[in-house]
Parts: sequence; C-alpha cells; structure tokens
Amino acid sequence: MIFFFLLHFIFLRINAKSNVLYSSTITVFLSVLTVTLLSYFLVAGLFSSPESYAVAAAGSVIAAILACGLYTFLGPATADRSLACQLMVFLSGRPGAECRREEIYGRFDPADFIEKRIEEFRKENIIEDRIDSIVLTDKGKRIAAVYIFLLRSLGLRERDDYREYFSGN
Repeated sequence: MIFFFLLHFIFLRINAKSNVLYSSTITVFLSVLTVTLLSYFLVAGLFSSPESYAVAAAGSVIAAILACGLYTFLGPATADRSLACQLMVFLSGRPGAECRREEIYGRFDPADFIEKRIEEFRKENIIEDRIDSIVLTDKGKRIAAVYIFLLRSLGLRERDDYREYFSGN
C-alpha cells in the first residue's frame, strides 16, 4: 500500500495532465505486481509450502487491489472530478469562505445543479445559506481542506471555469 501511494504520487507529478483514473489503474497494477514479485523472491521460502505462499499472495493481491481501488474512487477521482468538491474548494478560496449566489451561478451552470447542491450541503451542515450569500461552515471548511490537500498533493488543479463540466457549453 505504501509503495502504491509513493508510485501514484510520482506518476501523477510526472504526468500532471494524465487522466486520474487511468494513472491510478496503472499504479495499482504496477505496485501490486512489483510487491508480489518482490515477496516471491524475498519471503516465499519462509512459508511451509509453495501452496501456502500462493494462498497468502493471492489474498494480499486481492486486498491490495480493493484497497487501492477504493482509495482511487474516494480520493483523487472525487477531488478532481466532483462538482460538489469543486464548489467547496471554490468557496474555501473566497474571503471568509463566502460568495454571492449570483457569482456562483456565473461560475457553475446550470442553476439546477447549484440549487440541488446548496440544499444537500445545507442539510448536511456544510454550508450556511444566507439567502443572498452562501458561507462554508467549519465542517465544510474541513471537508474542503481535505479536497484541497488531495488536489495539491497529486498535482491536480482547481477548475478555472466550472462550465467545462457541462456538455451543453
């Protein structure tokens, strides 16, 4: 798992423009293959039989793929692709984590997306809806900080124009 994170970090830093899911898939398979081969040469002889090593290796491979896959879809993919994440990151970068509703509508389109997210965030106590403005709560700021950390540490970027997410524009 440590090898995966190291390889993933390096791969994304070198290939900053690459697709996050593609690069994560490559690093999952490369890290699992590398660690499995290393374990075969370094510790396979410590097992009572080749079959017991094979069972242990197969279990480790499956667990590693599941853990790395879960991380990929809950971490970088969400931070890079999620509109909700991008909305929180945008708000957290504003003075006082506050922005006029009209400015958000100008950056994110269509309005239905924004209203739906505002309602979801309000119910989860992520934002405070002040009718003419929206403010991140402390909980929202903490969640945004996690996404900002993921974006920056993986060399990803905050979207300059959120309209790129909507196919009609």
